[in-house]
Amino acid sequence: MAVPLAALAFAVGCTGDAPKQALAAPAAAEAPSLISEQVFSVGYGRIAEAYLQPVDLRQLGTDGLKALSTIDPAISIGREKDSVRLYVSGTSAFEAPAPKPGDAAGWANLTVRAVERARLHSVALRAAPAERIYQTVFDAVVGGLDGFSRYTGAQRATGERAQREGYGGVGLALTPAGDRLLVSESHGPAERAGIRPGDVLLAVDGAAAGGDETAVAERLRGPTGSLVLLTVGRDGQGPRRLPVRRERVVPNTVASAITAHTAIIKVERFNAGTVANLREAVLNARAALGPAAHGIVLDLRGNPGGLLDQAVAVADLFIRRGRIITTEGRHPDSRQRFEAAPDDVADGLPLVVLVDARTASSAEVVAAALQDSGRAVVVGSASYGKGSVQTVTRLPNDGELFLTWSRIYTPAGYSLHRQGVQPMVCTSVDGRAADSLVEELRGGGARPHAVQLAGWRAQASNDETALTRLREACPWKEHGAELDVEVAKRLLAEPQLYQRAVALATSSAVAER
Repeated sequence: MAVPLAALAFAVGCTGDAPKQALAAPAAAEAPSLISEQVFSVGYGRIAEAYLQPVDLRQLGTDGLKALSTIDPAISIGREKDSVRLYVSGTSAFEAPAPKPGDAAGWANLTVRAVERARLHSVALRAAPAERIYQTVFDAVVGGLDGFSRYTGAQRATGERAQREGYGGVGLALTPAGDRLLVSESHGPAERAGIRPGDVLLAVDGAAAGGDETAVAERLRGPTGSLVLLTVGRDGQGPRRLPVRRERVVPNTVASAITAHTAIIKVERFNAGTVANLREAVLNARAALGPAAHGIVLDLRGNPGGLLDQAVAVADLFIRRGRIITTEGRHPDSRQRFEAAPDDVADGLPLVVLVDARTASSAEVVAAALQDSGRAVVVGSASYGKGSVQTVTRLPNDGELFLTWSRIYTPAGYSLHRQGVQPMVCTSVDGRAADSLVEELRGGGARPHAVQLAGWRAQASNDETALTRLREACPWKEHGAELDVEVAKRLLAEPQLYQRAVALATSSAVAER
């Protein structure tokens, strides 16, 4: 849903309010309007339209107003069937008819009128900035939905958007060195301007660049296409003043390394550049490894997720055919089927995916799709279990509203919600070494059989006992990070063992269909 970037300020008065008992006297003259009705109107409207389950704005809107007591404990809210009343220090200060359960505009209007009336009598509320009020009300509203719906204020939302979608920048990474900032990475416009790793950033637009890399990084950002004047130096050379034009910069979330005959590729999260960066990493790894390659380890441990379309595209990089995921929700646009295109950037090289309890959301989509399709073996511990999609609405104040609007289903047909991805080789229990785990896989071992795991999965959405058994089959426990990598490398070095693990994963997926 597109939301205009500029906010419209609505002057909201109190005309028509009919308190049964007015306060003796306001603490101050009527304060000017602080908050925008449009922010609440867009937010409430999106909740009513897009949330996974039908909502009652009477309950959610009342919850939002009640949260004002966290700013001033003297404020309280009462709601009868047909009216909402606001009290300050036990005395009625505002009363209005309660809008209908689906009336987003009505609840937005009531919210703003109630807040503005409360500000007349509450010093704490008058002192609170608009963003604190938005955060307070929306936190309470979405708190009545689920654990993944949330409101993010304008400042934090700006940073999160930059991580997801990119920002106007010059392509520099900086590292403090005493009171200086060294260039550790240079690409894009900075590289073309002649700035190299090892240079010292001396000034930005004539202002000295101190040792606080975060503050300097903010000064380097700006509108795409704008110019920034950088002063750089290098030991033994005089300073250079270089005009650099900002471009859209998307943080690289992919890192790779070559060890023996195996490529280890780490994906930190999924943003707008992940697919392109991962494709490049795989192609470079194939070129470096040559015909002696054993395979690729795709490390998704600690990956909290990110953009769903990038996760689907990442899975599609390796899967030649078949379903990637299905999503189901209340809104018609939330019901989608994603199918693989007939190509494989790795050209069939064996693939092992590493997951742990912090692997969540979009990262779980990739792991589940690759395992269910028989394209990869998953190693590690059970993943987090965030099997839902959030739609992001940019509000007129530049904050963002994240709303759960669909559930994710894997190619085998199970929901990731609470269940997560079960690895075929579990490394997180009993403190065993890589040799023991590999031998267990080779001999059939004590790990629950794939068909048994599939049976628990089939029941887990409605049976807490089955869900508990499933989650306990491979719970996360502290262990050396290198154990997962070592097991993965052992699997890739033994083609027959790798194929056995793939067959077990595939039989589990088939049993669940």
